[in-house]
Amino acid sequence: MAGEYIFVDEWDVEAPQQAVFDALADTRTYPIWWTPIYRAVDADGPPSIGCASRQKFKARLPYTLSTVSTIARLEPPRELEVHVVGDLRGTGVWTLTAVGDKVHVRFDWRVHADRALLRVLTPILRPVFRWNHNVAIKRATAGLEPYARRSALKLAA
Repeated sequence: MAGEYIFVDEWDVEAPQQAVFDALADTRTYPIWWTPIYRAVDADGPPSIGCASRQKFKARLPYTLSTVSTIARLEPPRELEVHVVGDLRGTGVWTLTAVGDKVHVRFDWRVHADRALLRVLTPILRPVFRWNHNVAIKRATAGLEPYARRSALKLAA
């Protein structure tokens, strides 16, 4: 399908697995550590099955996406699945695996561009949209580890 995107991103985080999972599961934290990508997030409450959150996010391209994510599966501290509707529609799965003192993070993001402009431009600009996604993930890799470490220290204190 022309508007479908499949992204698989992986990286290692040097922080406690539960703290990493908590940051990923609670979208309300995204504007704190996934900056400047996540502009606004509002959620029904703490992470739980069926909990919905509304996000506005933007990477380098001159548009802001709006989505609603609903938690479909929550298996702390290993896996989280969300179903997304809005400007993008699809599924995101975060999988965390302990590897020594680190946590291997894998993000499988399978979405369709439902915003009319994105659907129209996808056949021509697919490489640019992939680049934009990579910019957003680069910000996640930079912000997640320090945030998870700080959160773990606060809980330990």
